[in-house]
Amino acid sequence: MKSKLVELNPQWCSSGGEGVTRNGQPVPERLQIGVSFDCPCGCDSSCFIPFSNPLDGQPADEGFKTTWHRTGDTFETLTLHPSILRIGGCGWHGFIREGAILTC
Repeated sequence: MKSKLVELNPQWCSSGGEGVTRNGQPVPERLQIGVSFDCPCGCDSSCFIPFSNPLDGQPADEGFKTTWHRTGDTFETLTLHPSILRIGGCGWHGFIREGAILTC
């Protein structure tokens, strides 16, 4: 099992932008609203974690039912609260603390 987020092919996730609409209205581009990475358990699926406090400084996207509080602004310093529990699939449960993967 990998022990660091940087080993799990992390990517900042964005939304909106040119050509994207919601209810017929253009959706402005948002950068770094969440993070995606390979599941730490090795099941070959990916995890997407939307932030309650995106790196772009704007409020969380209203389209997400659940969000995680982020501290840190790099993959090496990222900490998320609360823990991550994958519902369905592999069921991985753990934390990301200062870029480290901690499995429960």
